[in-house]
Amino acid sequence: MTTLYQLAEEFQQLASMDAENNEDFATALVETLDAQGSQLEEKIEATIIVAKQLDADAEACKAEAKRLMDRAKTFERNADACRDRVLWAMESTGRDKIKRQLFTITRTKPRDICAIEDASKVPEQYTKMIPESRQPVKADILKALKAGEEVPGCKLDSGKASLRIS
Repeated sequence: MTTLYQLAEEFQQLASMDAENNEDFATALVETLDAQGSQLEEKIEATIIVAKQLDADAEACKAEAKRLMDRAKTFERNADACRDRVLWAMESTGRDKIKRQLFTITRTKPRDICAIEDASKVPEQYTKMIPESRQPVKADILKALKAGEEVPGCKLDSGKASLRIS
């Protein structure tokens, strides 16, 4: 089977031949060019059909990838809900650690976090410039609050307890 590249090259060679001196040669050349031209057009059409099918396949893959990503997010939400139920059950029954054959599940204490109550009151020393706006740097504010300093617009708060599974 002749490739599109070969057909295009043959067509260009035939088209560049000199047919001015011989009438029979000119007639044969025109017929050959017509035949090659229709063969080239058929090959081009077939190539475009393949390209369209590949586009459709790519779209199908994108749709499947989106469906699988949505499904993965559902699994992740369900796993988080399971861990939240375990944490709630451990807190409700006053258990800090459960040792089982496969896992040791430990309820960790909440960590201190920095709660920004009013970002406009945060002193400049605890902020950084992000194009055209001042943003609080929570890590620096948390250090200052833990050290007993008072930072306007901020307070020391407790985060959420979590599970550690080992």
